[in-house]
Amino acid sequence: MGVVIRQSAKSVFITYLGIGFGFINTLWLMPAILTVTQIGLYRTIINVAVILSTFASLAAGNIPNKFFPYFKDIRNAHNGFLFFILTVGITGFVIFMVLYLNLKFLFVNAFIKNAPALVNYFYLIIPFVLIMLLINIFESYNVIQQKPVVPIFTRELLTRIFATICLILFFLFRFDYQWFIILLISFYGVTLCILIFYTYSQKYLFLKPHPGVFKSTHFKSILVYASFIMMGLANGIIINNIDGLMLSSYKGLKDAGIYSIAFFIATFIEIPKKSLSQVLIPLASEANMKNDRKQLDLLYKKSSITQLIIGGLIFILVWFNIENIFKIIPHGNVYSQGIWVVFFIGLGKVFDMTTGINQEIVGTSKYYKMDIAFYPFFGAVAIGANMLFIPMYGLTGAALATAMSVFLINTIRFFFLLIVMKIQPFSLNTLKALLAFAVVFIINYFLPHIQNHFLLDSFYRSIVIGSIFITIVFTLNVSEDINMLTQKLIKRFLPDYK
Repeated sequence: MGVVIRQSAKSVFITYLGIGFGFINTLWLMPAILTVTQIGLYRTIINVAVILSTFASLAAGNIPNKFFPYFKDIRNAHNGFLFFILTVGITGFVIFMVLYLNLKFLFVNAFIKNAPALVNYFYLIIPFVLIMLLINIFESYNVIQQKPVVPIFTRELLTRIFATICLILFFLFRFDYQWFIILLISFYGVTLCILIFYTYSQKYLFLKPHPGVFKSTHFKSILVYASFIMMGLANGIIINNIDGLMLSSYKGLKDAGIYSIAFFIATFIEIPKKSLSQVLIPLASEANMKNDRKQLDLLYKKSSITQLIIGGLIFILVWFNIENIFKIIPHGNVYSQGIWVVFFIGLGKVFDMTTGINQEIVGTSKYYKMDIAFYPFFGAVAIGANMLFIPMYGLTGAALATAMSVFLINTIRFFFLLIVMKIQPFSLNTLKALLAFAVVFIINYFLPHIQNHFLLDSFYRSIVIGSIFITIVFTLNVSEDINMLTQKLIKRFLPDYK
């Protein structure tokens, strides 16, 4: 697990560097340069492309997670594995394009009333979908080779740097907004080229047709797996993105713009989960292949406590400073309407992190079909909750619906793994972490506010709360991995420390 923590630390560093650019983009440049409606349109176009690329991929980016270990053989070009998943992805894109063009009326009817500007980008979405589809395949292919750092770099940092460039160019030259979107899509294309070049540099860009996978005894299993995963992805992507799209459809692009800013603030919380998951997927896949329940239980527990500590700390720091955060944002009085979006989405993300790598364990196991069987139910709940709560509570309703969906999904997965695989993520250390959170919540209540100096107030509050929390976690030895990493950092900067 020490290797995992070191790789995760690198990934988290890169990701948070990216989130710094994301902070500049989303909380400063966008509100300062774009209108609320333009922000909503920007976010909705990306959501649409994400959803459609997921459908179009036919699960090509997920096949490596389970089946790559069976074909891993670099001397034999990994038995044509990359060629196979690219074939699946391109085939899916062709099918998607035919359906998308012939069902244009459904797209128009969904948005013409409250978000008519989105309809003008109907055709631009097609190349965007293809680029996102291929990015997902090459990210997955590199991650399963236990090379997660560059995919994380391109996704979390480089794309945000490119977004910064787009916003600055738009501000300086004031060209038409449509060209802003075209430039953005072009930069995603550059990201794809970088991933392809990296794969080539690592000497596993095997594009030559190879019959290995097609002739394998696992071929039928792959098709069955892809079919089930596709069903799960379809509903999963609905759960993760339906809130923003339904908000655009019900309330318009302005509300979607406010929601996207608040949602972004909450995404700070889950960054460690994304990075840790990228590192743990290959390990969970290997453990499932060997039916090593002891290793799975270890990965499950350690991922849970690590994510709870880091994610929970970020949540309390964000929430304790939420009013100050909105003061930093240009036109913050407008975007502060999403304050409870931050709370509910953030709470949902903390619960998701606390339940550990449940999705990764189930998704790479022989029980993946049973997990996916629940997805249509999850998707229906997400759509129904949004239909109920958005008309009633608007922005907060969309966040509440998403949080409920996340809670339901992870609760069911928890009981599934507990009953079927006899593993669960919690321990006495979980209670220790919750105790640490309770202490800092009480302390924050008594901390005075520095009036008229919101930056100074946030700085001192974060230092006090963070220091106390870390001290409690370290003293109680809540996480051996975090303690080990902390000690290494201390010794690096304080060589005489014992």
